[in-house]
Amino acid sequence: MQLDPVTIQILWSRLITIVDEAATGLMRTAYTPSVKEYHDFCCALFDTNAQMLSHSTVTTAGFLGIVPEVMRNFLKKHPPESLKPGDAIITNDPWIASGHLIDISIASPIFHRDKIVGYTLCIVHHLDMGGRMSTLESKDMYEEGLKIPILKLFTEGTLDQTIFEFIKANIRVPDKVLGDLRAQLVANNVCTRGLKNLLDEYKLDGLEELGAEVIHRTESSLRKKISALPNGSYKNNVLLPKIPGCEDEIRINAEITVIDDEVIIDYSGSSGEVGAAINCSYNMTRSYSSYPIKLALDPYIPNNDGGLRPIKVIAPEGTVVNSRPPAATWGRTMISHLFPEIVFAAMENIMPDTILASNGGSPANEVYLHGRHTDGRSFMAIAQHSGGFGASAQYDGYSCLCFPNNTRNIPIEVTENEARMYYTHKELLPDSGGPGFNRGGLGQKVEFCILDGNKEFAHDVESSVRLSGRTEDGTFPVFGRCGGGNGRGSGMWANGETVDHGIYRRLSPNDKIQFILSGGGGYGDALQRETARVLEDVVQGYVSIENAKKDYGVVINPNVLEVDIQATELLRKKMA
Repeated sequence: MQLDPVTIQILWSRLITIVDEAATGLMRTAYTPSVKEYHDFCCALFDTNAQMLSHSTVTTAGFLGIVPEVMRNFLKKHPPESLKPGDAIITNDPWIASGHLIDISIASPIFHRDKIVGYTLCIVHHLDMGGRMSTLESKDMYEEGLKIPILKLFTEGTLDQTIFEFIKANIRVPDKVLGDLRAQLVANNVCTRGLKNLLDEYKLDGLEELGAEVIHRTESSLRKKISALPNGSYKNNVLLPKIPGCEDEIRINAEITVIDDEVIIDYSGSSGEVGAAINCSYNMTRSYSSYPIKLALDPYIPNNDGGLRPIKVIAPEGTVVNSRPPAATWGRTMISHLFPEIVFAAMENIMPDTILASNGGSPANEVYLHGRHTDGRSFMAIAQHSGGFGASAQYDGYSCLCFPNNTRNIPIEVTENEARMYYTHKELLPDSGGPGFNRGGLGQKVEFCILDGNKEFAHDVESSVRLSGRTEDGTFPVFGRCGGGNGRGSGMWANGETVDHGIYRRLSPNDKIQFILSGGGGYGDALQRETARVLEDVVQGYVSIENAKKDYGVVINPNVLEVDIQATELLRKKMA
């Protein structure tokens, strides 16, 4: 049929709805909070050329630029002519898929009227894949867990039970992991059904014409936005504090070049791969480097292959941003979550109205707890916490939300149900948001305790703690933008002693773990923030009276909580 502009828009929306329904099916049938609550997954739909046409709106942002390459890698091993209805292909290879062993990708061909009309893919972050897993101390991939090469998990609808049994024998919580694997298959089945119904409803033989138009519109839109930027090269670099297993500080160099309607992000000169589990595969670097460009320039256009084409990423092989097998990669977000901030800082002067200040929640703060319940059953759980969003030209930053992950907070009751621990504190941290015309989102204080348990198993309760790369002494500050102040506060303690991030630490009953998570950076001159907004922050407890005066030049009478207008005017003139 001839596709007119209105029909194209309707069908495009339907393609997105199909993968969103698949995501809903995944969340409703998954076993773990990392899928149901945290949303660390993605669902995607492809045409017969393995071009991504739609991507679930509920997803982890890091998967957006990865899934097209994953699908193409699957088809190199299992070309279309070798596939049958009911097939499903699996891998967790970090260099083929999404960067570390704990992410498992499953893809399925979609047959309609006896021919392949597309493909569906689901990636999920799993709780366990054996090995040491949740630590930065691993020296190589072999310490980190079980690697699954590209294999057929299902052949014409029949499960390869050997693969399931092999995975089951190598992991700590097989019911959770295998349950989530089955949920991924549910997602692919929902996506398959949705596409077949769409083709029947509109009497289409395939997706070629629709897919080409969808990708073209997306690519053209982003290229148009890029072409409005001034041509030139913009540089930035960051130094990471020393990480266990690394002899030196890690440098990430970035040069971002705008040439007409393309952006080139070049990481030449970055540190070499290291003997700690923070190395990135190229797929991950490409994804988190492309994401901030699209986010800043064209955030509302749907995600597909077209949004990746105008952005080129150069990452020299053998560096921490393009590591080689068998480098350890479990904690690759220690690096990849910094790419958006590196890009934003480099391009602050040419697109100041569309970027964010630094975020107190990146790299993502996750605590992995694993051990045994009092009845001897193994448990694994993720306790996830976020700092504050960076402010922008338009808004204050959100408090306690994860960027750039795009994930949700896991309710504390859910985490308490999964592991032998309970929370004693989870509260916003006043004065943590960077001051500015728009204030950074607040960080938070979190404290939890390990429950008393059966003494026979108490020694098995372990915590592998992975803390944000922010440090108390400001070695790696949460920067403001365009004159805004830095976010404040960061650290982790166990029973009052400072804990290094990424190191296994054995916990005993009644041990207390405390986090201080930084607020986001501020945006713009804090002295220009309206006094009414500063007063409202004080009333809400977000900013103290002392910091209202010190950071914003606003004098507030503590007895009546009103602004002293005359004193404020004099102070602001003095501070300007």
